[in-house]
Amino acid sequence: MPRATPMITPRANLRVKLEHMNPAGSHKARAARHILRKAIAEGELKPGGTRRILEKSGGNFGIGLAFEAMKLGIGVDLVIGLSFSPVKRRLCEEFGARLVGVDLLHEGKQPKQVIATLLEEQGSRYFFTDQFANDANLQAHIEETGPEIIAQLDRDADRFDGVTLVVGAGTGAHAAALESVFRPHFKKFELVVIEPENCSFLEGTFGSHGQQGAAVGVRPPFLDLAKVDAFAPITDQQAGEGQRMMARHCGIYPGPTGGANYLVAHDLAIRHPERLVLTMTYDTGEGYLSQPMTG
Repeated sequence: MPRATPMITPRANLRVKLEHMNPAGSHKARAARHILRKAIAEGELKPGGTRRILEKSGGNFGIGLAFEAMKLGIGVDLVIGLSFSPVKRRLCEEFGARLVGVDLLHEGKQPKQVIATLLEEQGSRYFFTDQFANDANLQAHIEETGPEIIAQLDRDADRFDGVTLVVGAGTGAHAAALESVFRPHFKKFELVVIEPENCSFLEGTFGSHGQQGAAVGVRPPFLDLAKVDAFAPITDQQAGEGQRMMARHCGIYPGPTGGANYLVAHDLAIRHPERLVLTMTYDTGEGYLSQPMTG
């Protein structure tokens, strides 16, 4: 198992888990590793085999897949929407993945439509990892991230009157997994989920925003919204403020969703000094600088 990612303490009652320090630069490396292990165990993929991985990604999961699959001699083909960071797209290629279906994207098809077309036409050559429906995505954080955080906090949380976790959603895998691990472990636990502007998880409405990966056009399939204690609406401008705040407080420039996490968590830590507030980075912000935040 890879070495644990660090945790820092910007304030006495604030902890930030630095998931951007995973191999391949994001928390998605954990999901990629578990999904590949499951696929190999079930005979869907074979190290050094000819069957390739197919996935749609905004970048981070694709990079994680490329890194983990390359070590096993398995090829990766990615469908990445044209609106996503060009730097992330390039990084996927640098880590060994191929970008496919680009002509179909330019014709106006959505990534999920491109995936469907490729599976219909070339299904036998592909294993679709399907991060939005693959329960190994959830297990990665139940088995790794959650216990890792508990071990790092040790008995530190006992000094506070409850623990608040601030995270984004995306597929909902890490939010759901950490909630399931933390709620029975920590007294007075609460889950706060970031909600990007123009989006409402409860209403099932999703508009444009720059917090890539936080809301992706569907309700988070792994997350039971009834287990979310509070939603924190955040504009892209506020997410950018959080990026700059963390850079100046911690010397770390997170991605936009990590910036949103930090802004909300820092504010909660100030307003509730009796509680321990926990959040995380997902990746670094350099890969998004070619796309100015709106809002």
